[in-house]
Amino acid sequence: MSESAGVQGSAVAGARGYVHVAQLGHPGPGSAELLAPWLQQGLADGGTVVLACAPDLRDPLLDRLGGDRVHVVDPGDVGGRAPDAIAGHTALVDRLTVGGTRLHLVTDSGRTSLGVPAWLQTEALLNHVLADRSVAHYCVVDPDHLGADTDRALSCHPWSLTADGMVPNPGRKDPAEVLRSLWSSPGPDPLEATTPTLEVEDVGSLRQLRRALTASLADGPLDADEAEDLVLAIDEVVANAAEHGVPPVDVRLWVTQQRVLCAVADRGHGFDEPLAGYGPAHGDDLSVGGMGLWLARRAVDRMTTAPLADGDGCVVRLVVDPRRED
Repeated sequence: MSESAGVQGSAVAGARGYVHVAQLGHPGPGSAELLAPWLQQGLADGGTVVLACAPDLRDPLLDRLGGDRVHVVDPGDVGGRAPDAIAGHTALVDRLTVGGTRLHLVTDSGRTSLGVPAWLQTEALLNHVLADRSVAHYCVVDPDHLGADTDRALSCHPWSLTADGMVPNPGRKDPAEVLRSLWSSPGPDPLEATTPTLEVEDVGSLRQLRRALTASLADGPLDADEAEDLVLAIDEVVANAAEHGVPPVDVRLWVTQQRVLCAVADRGHGFDEPLAGYGPAHGDDLSVGGMGLWLARRAVDRMTTAPLADGDGCVVRLVVDPRRED
């Protein structure tokens, strides 16, 4: 390790908040060799190590680190839809960070079963949600897995770990910018050129809307719990549009075996804040208001906002990709 890299590494080790580090490579022995010295130093400083990564990376790290203050968790515990993954990360950090010690977390880019976009959302959002947590997060970014999304994945990480040590990442981008890049084409979904399964113009009764949505989803690809979650998410978005937008509020729903799409439109300006809604507005107290956006995000795979085609209003699109067993 060079002297300058050593200084940078010391700065990372001494940081109090969340430090997000990318190591470009395959999650295997080579990455373990690069990571081990940093994790060993973290243990020597009294910290805790958590391995939530592929076995090819986990096992050689365990050989080098031993078992004292080293925890192995299922990568699925910190995967899934972005809001669930964020909740999983936060719960893990809070559970294993004791007495102000630093937690050293190792993950890799293959830890989600929902595809690269869901993982990228999580990687960008962690910088925002965990900013004040005492965590050094080492993420092995596998170009064989990510392909054309490798550069975007690296941009989620303010630091890079290389053979020369820990260095600032010049390609790092703000989390909101990364999220907007994932939704760079928020225009109409191809489904919107087809006849909707359900269309309700100028919603007057949320109760009647919920009943109509439930009936329309009954024979679709979502199970009962997924359908109920989606109905509640749509209800929250419609209520938000009715309160903060400009009427009329129109709802269109498409139900196919490939995906379920709901478009909620009103004549207001909408919002452009991709970081909003990735945490309960009032902590964990669900009895307090302001929870709609958070609840909606947790129920869907994607939620985007965009201007209406005629420029007179905005549309919120909620998409659920049905789960299938391999």
